[in-house]
Amino acid sequence: MSVKFSHRLEYVAARAACGLVMFLPYRVMLALAWSIMGPVWAFNRKLRARTHRRLRQALGADKSDRELARIARRAYRNLVFTAVEGMRMPGMSRAWIERNLSPAAYEELRSQLAPGQGFIVAVPHQGNWELAGLALQAQGVQLIALVRRQKNPLMNDWINRVRRSTGVEAIDTKSTAVGEVAAKLRAGKVLAILPDLRAKVGGVPVRYLGVETEVPVGAARFALESGVPLFTAEVVREGWTRIRWRLTGRVDVTPSADTAADHQRIMQAIMTKLEASVRANPESYFWFNKRWVLGPEEQR
Repeated sequence: MSVKFSHRLEYVAARAACGLVMFLPYRVMLALAWSIMGPVWAFNRKLRARTHRRLRQALGADKSDRELARIARRAYRNLVFTAVEGMRMPGMSRAWIERNLSPAAYEELRSQLAPGQGFIVAVPHQGNWELAGLALQAQGVQLIALVRRQKNPLMNDWINRVRRSTGVEAIDTKSTAVGEVAAKLRAGKVLAILPDLRAKVGGVPVRYLGVETEVPVGAARFALESGVPLFTAEVVREGWTRIRWRLTGRVDVTPSADTAADHQRIMQAIMTKLEASVRANPESYFWFNKRWVLGPEEQR
């Protein structure tokens, strides 16, 4: 892919912003970021209206408009904080991670697994999912993450370098390396996957947040191919800096004679667990994804 002038500008701006974020103290940077982005939220009527529609669609009529507005604003603030933390990832120490993310979920995982056994953990776009992955890395887990290629090649290479610097093995979803994931899992590695995206092609039908939609089949396919356990988890921000992540269930991946039925059954079980997490903690969910999991809004 050729590098355009706009790509270079975006890359330079991002690196400069990252340098500033790394230089300032953590809480100071969170406060500064929100002082800048809070007014953006306040004056972006289109963004607020779209988020309100999504919240109403997902959470139903039980909550008032005022409550939905509060959830939306808090979710946007949490997104800003997640972006700050993402830029600080290369400099995060194990001590910082353990101080801000409890290792309790890993202790629970370890009690259910044989030593060195690989597994899959499915989480929603909630809290700071990238930091939850780093928490696993801090416990000595060899983590795999499936990532989408960025349109800007400079940004794509930089983001992947940052991931590699934390020890995460990032695999491009459009590369041939995806075919090696099952073997890596059988060898003891761990796959963290976020399945709450609308599948453009090749998805499986599920019911999620009260709507029929289609999601990618990857989590179910990798679990069946590798034979490793599959867990669901949630990642929730508490206050400004504390991030809690915990297991929410284990999904049965025993294969039958019907692979397509197995894919649908497993993905529905995953999405049901993720839905419960989102409904319980809507302020931590990523309601702003362009690939809105519940489908094109103009059709609803």
